[in-house]
Amino acid sequence: MSRKELEQLESELKGCFTALERTQEDIHQKLIKCANGKKLKGDEIVGWLGEIYGKLLLGGTLVLDNLEHDFVADDGRRISVKARKGRAKGWNQTSAISKIEGADCPTHLMFVHLNDDYFVDRIWLYPWKDLRKSGRFGKHIVRGSPRSFIFRVNVRSDEKYLFYPEATL
Repeated sequence: MSRKELEQLESELKGCFTALERTQEDIHQKLIKCANGKKLKGDEIVGWLGEIYGKLLLGGTLVLDNLEHDFVADDGRRISVKARKGRAKGWNQTSAISKIEGADCPTHLMFVHLNDDYFVDRIWLYPWKDLRKSGRFGKHIVRGSPRSFIFRVNVRSDEKYLFYPEATL
């Protein structure tokens, strides 16, 4: 691509990017109202929605980013939220989970799956101890070395953990 082609493409996309920026800021401002004063950082709409949707469904308060969980439910459960959007390969795999053992670990993992339109498809809620006991946390290998952990939802066998809509069992 030449410099001229790049500049042409930028020119064509300028209005789209301006509209996208305004829309994202509007979404951000609306979600801030539900965030209990937590700073919603970056451009992570999917992550923001996962945390807010989870907090709204269970009640509770979002916590600062220096903790291993994202919010504390009204009943005291410490929930780590992982959210994904769409149906592309890998939609069912979490981002990196830094640690899986210790007193400061979450009590539950919530996996929020959003449709392409950002509306909730399904949400699973897993007791952390069940995931540890069954060996469901896999090692996340980066450049040949284990750096963190990942988790994968299994739609068929995880129906008992389906939280929203409710499981059909």
